[in-house]
Amino acid sequence: SNGETKVELITSSKHLLSMSRDKWSDKQKERAALLFELCPKIKEAYDLTDSLRSVFRSKVTKEVASDKLHCWYKKVAECTLRELKSARDLIMYREEHILNYFDNRSTNAAAESLNSKLKRFRAQLHGVSDYKFFIRL
Repeated sequence: SNGETKVELITSSKHLLSMSRDKWSDKQKERAALLFELCPKIKEAYDLTDSLRSVFRSKVTKEVASDKLHCWYKKVAECTLRELKSARDLIMYREEHILNYFDNRSTNAAAESLNSKLKRFRAQLHGVSDYKFFIRL
């Protein structure tokens, strides 16, 4: 109805699917309604993903977050998408570690950034024969 083919609609909806529903513009809401009407599995996946996203956005304690995650697990058990069930299983396996986020709302992003910088530095050393001179630069 908006003049796009199904492939064009899916391609142009990629950005809005990565956003929370409450951040959509009016045009994005129209596009999402059309997309979800044509592709109900995408709607199912988006709804479950957005509900998981809302758990981490909410300012709750670790115990409340655990209860919300368990409700999300039940919703995923009823869905037909094996990819979401696989993600659920991974989250269930690492649930203790994931729930630590709610203690002080911090992640390991700083450590991952440092690891990335060290890997890039080590990659630059490839092929250098005089390490002392390279380190001094």
